[in-house]
Amino acid sequence: MISKSKKYFTFFGILAATVDRKMHSVCCTVSSILSKDLPKITKLLLSKQLKPIKINLTNHI
Repeated sequence: MISKSKKYFTFFGILAATVDRKMHSVCCTVSSILSKDLPKITKLLLSKQLKPIKINLTNHI
């Protein structure tokens, strides 16, 4: 007698696992980039001196 085995791996299950792994990889990459470059960006922004906006630009042309 031949017994039917259960399908443990469905198409949706494989797709969900693949998407989960890819999303985790992207999240880790973004986290790594931010942890390395965020101090540089904040230091650069703090070193820049902001200038006031000129209100009457048409008078100074």
